Amino acid sequence: MNFWQGKKVLITGATGFLGGWVVRQLLDQGADIIAIIRRPRPHSQFELAGFNQHVTIITGTVEEPSVVASAFAAHEFAAVFHLASMVDVNAALREPAAALRASIESTINLLEQIRLHQPNTLMIVASSDKAYGTQPTPFQEDKPLEPKHPYEIAKATQDLITQSYGRLFNLNVAITRCGNYFGGYDFAFERIIPYTIRQVLRGQAPVLRSDGDFTRDFLYVEEAAQVHLVLAEKLAEDSNLRGQAFNFSHEVAVPIIGLVSQIVHMMGSDLQPIIASTAQAEIKHMRLDSTKARTQLSWQPAIDFEAALARTVEWYSDNQPLEF
Repeated sequence: MNFWQGKKVLITGATGFLGGWVVRQLLDQGADIIAIIRRPRPHSQFELAGFNQHVTIITGTVEEPSVVASAFAAHEFAAVFHLASMVDVNAALREPAAALRASIESTINLLEQIRLHQPNTLMIVASSDKAYGTQPTPFQEDKPLEPKHPYEIAKATQDLITQSYGRLFNLNVAITRCGNYFGGYDFAFERIIPYTIRQVLRGQAPVLRSDGDFTRDFLYVEEAAQVHLVLAEKLAEDSNLRGQAFNFSHEVAVPIIGLVSQIVHMMGSDLQPIIASTAQAEIKHMRLDSTKARTQLSWQPAIDFEAALARTVEWYSDNQPLEF
């Protein structure tokens, strides 16, 4: 039987990039979804694909305790996927307090409702590879988190809080630390892959905010959505996973200048990227080690990085009428 069929699931960040794909997969598997949404986002997969017609929407913010409390009072949840955060690292640098509240207060509100009222509920919290901060690569789950940037601190703090609630209160909670998401329906064009594709489609040279030598690890967003579901399913079977964090990525260390050049070549263009070197306080080198997920969860990506990148380029090329 399908694990998610008929199960009531709460999602935060449903109108976000990852959230839209998680909603899609859960709807396909017959889940009954409730989403806490701050405001409508017409330019999101959630609305463009009509998911808002098939999901119960609670209007409000997850940082507000009363909003979360009312959701738990009205529904008995089988699972919670906490995907909401301030995802723009530049915005987090400009508004650090807001970035911290978005991740930390929201996580505490959800965990407290589960601890006090629904202790059997599964909860998966989307942390980030950036929670590791600046340290030697590859990042492994047993390494300490060493954040510096406000976004890194926000993700690391919610990560540690979730670990605590899982281990001290024996709650069915676990954490994902994924590489940079990429794929269709990503309209956050401050991210390098959709930005570069859009620039090439417009016939304009991509401008890099780094010096081009920064390296990043990635995870195709459809894979990322799937790993959140898989981790919840495994958590339901194995209480030893409570409070644990798992890395998920393609395990690549791609130089940004090489990635941009690869996309430009893939799209048949001869545009040359412009190096702006304006990045502030960002981690220079990032790569995850996903050995723990492979061994304990029997997980591996179903598609490799290059094939996923080609699929992403094709999606944007085919969907230019969306006026991104």
